[in-house]
Amino acid sequence: MLLNINTHLFLLINAQEQASKLFILFAVFCANYLILLPIGLLAICCIYKPLYRTLVIKILISLALVLTVTFIIRHLFYSPRPFVLNVGTNFLTHDKTSSLPSQHAVFIWTICFSIYLNYKKQFKSFAYLSTVVALLVCWSRIYLGVHWPLDILVGMLLSFISVFLIKKFWFLYYKIYK
Repeated sequence: MLLNINTHLFLLINAQEQASKLFILFAVFCANYLILLPIGLLAICCIYKPLYRTLVIKILISLALVLTVTFIIRHLFYSPRPFVLNVGTNFLTHDKTSSLPSQHAVFIWTICFSIYLNYKKQFKSFAYLSTVVALLVCWSRIYLGVHWPLDILVGMLLSFISVFLIKKFWFLYYKIYK
């Protein structure tokens, strides 16, 4: 049942063979390069505001945790990409590695959830911008045929859990050592 829903959603989102070349180029840009926008903004802001440094540290720790879990999942359970199973159309060259969970989704949602769970009030516009970027990156990975919707959802869930745990332990650490 879940696999049928996953396949059906994929086929609804995935680009058709007659899709506009300009729209395909936009999706390729979103899939490969748009993820650099929040990283660049964080790097620039880190120089000017010390509060951003704490956010970046929390993001890096969360990423270390979630990418380790992702690595383990991908090596224990192989989930073929849509193009490996000849489902839909593929417009992005990619290796035939396991697709579950999406590392792009894990990466960008970790940034988003770190902002939302830690500093949403201080960085409201950055939180909204990173959410738009995350949605575009995740949509484009499905649209171009390299990920299933379930890959994206699992990546989001793992990111949220990672950020939530780091937030909990961060406060616990400061309660004990301050």
